[in-house]
Amino acid sequence: MGFLSGAYGKLMAGRLVRQLQWQLTSVQSRLNRVTKQVGDMEKSLQSQQRAASMFNSNIFNQKRMEMMAGVNQSDANSYTAFLMATGNLQQNMAMQQQMMAEQFDIMRDAQLEPLKAIQEQLETEKDNLESRLELAKGQYEAKKKEEQDGAKNMVPDYTGQG
Repeated sequence: MGFLSGAYGKLMAGRLVRQLQWQLTSVQSRLNRVTKQVGDMEKSLQSQQRAASMFNSNIFNQKRMEMMAGVNQSDANSYTAFLMATGNLQQNMAMQQQMMAEQFDIMRDAQLEPLKAIQEQLETEKDNLESRLELAKGQYEAKKKEEQDGAKNMVPDYTGQG
């Protein structure tokens, strides 16, 4: 009886192992795609942020050059006004850069969080499948041994000693 129980158990455990391996492969494939999407989106957002920052810097430099063109360096009043205006311009630029950084953080959260949530869920599912797969492999090996032990007990005793 141990032989049949072991053989059937081994068959079912083997089926479960193959099913879990297939599921694990599927989850790993989806996880790889989502991880790539997260990386691509992060690169895109960083590129957009750099471009916006460069645009703002160019505007700052252009305004500064326009202000410098109107300054007569021999006139102390116009030079002082230039320095004050430049200070205000730098302060405005810093505030604008901070606001832009906050906007990109909000945009990053809005776009990346759903993908990161999917990524975490897939990682959890992958870990769960790996654990179940190890248990199923252990069950397969136990049933295989049970089948082998049952087969040894099925050998008839030809000695006549009973």
